[in-house]
Amino acid sequence: MISLLLSLKSRRSVKGMRAVKERPKVARGRVEGEEMIRTYVEGFDEILGGGIPRGHVVLVSGLPGTMKTSLVYSFLYHNSLKEGRNSLYMTLEQGRKSLEHQMARMGFRVKDVAGKLHVLDVATLQKRTQEDEDAPWIEFLQRAIEFRKELGVVDLIAIDSLEALEVLASFQDRRRDLFRLFDWFRGQEATSFLITEAPPEPSLSVLLHAHGNEADYLADGIVHLKMHQVSDVDIQRRIRAVKMRAAHHKTGFYALVFEDGAFSVTQAMSGPL
Repeated sequence: MISLLLSLKSRRSVKGMRAVKERPKVARGRVEGEEMIRTYVEGFDEILGGGIPRGHVVLVSGLPGTMKTSLVYSFLYHNSLKEGRNSLYMTLEQGRKSLEHQMARMGFRVKDVAGKLHVLDVATLQKRTQEDEDAPWIEFLQRAIEFRKELGVVDLIAIDSLEALEVLASFQDRRRDLFRLFDWFRGQEATSFLITEAPPEPSLSVLLHAHGNEADYLADGIVHLKMHQVSDVDIQRRIRAVKMRAAHHKTGFYALVFEDGAFSVTQAMSGPL
């Protein structure tokens, strides 16, 4: 952490988004031989057609209480634990110790992925480096990721949350700024997950516009979580792969279950809307 602080403090800021290499367009359907990143959510990788194509920028959306943070942490945790992938979870709203304590209480053995899954509290990190509060937040975040890459390959990145980043970065032109941000993430050759809020969805049209359009269209994938009332007293968490480029995936809702420190999906129960 000390070396990271010193490195970020000493580097110069560069105006504007950095140029990234142009990625070739991917045809519809899974590309033969393309590496897929497993979610390790029992039953969900099959729904996705094998997993998430490596290098995708994926939105994970939902209301508070839908377990967005826990689900994304689970993606990174199991990839680090079972495949040795290097993961970076960047939190802009919750402290590192608080997040790791929360995950440990849920059954994740945080110590087992030490050195593989790194949690960075970006807001605290910026204060420690005494960065100018008016300095571009996007550039600061990019430098933090680039420094971590210098220490080793970063396979998975999580940003919690997109709304917090937008506020801190003071986006002026949302579509342009999101386009540059997503393109930069793709240039890192890592699979990125951006946690984002979504309003209740009384209709499909609300779901399609849950992120103000721009992020939906620009992202490579969208995984949506919601709370569904199945009786007068019971609520069921549900998950849906709204979009996943270059993958043959199912688009229906499935019940999302969390037990004994692991997620799984099952057939959704019928019930009132």
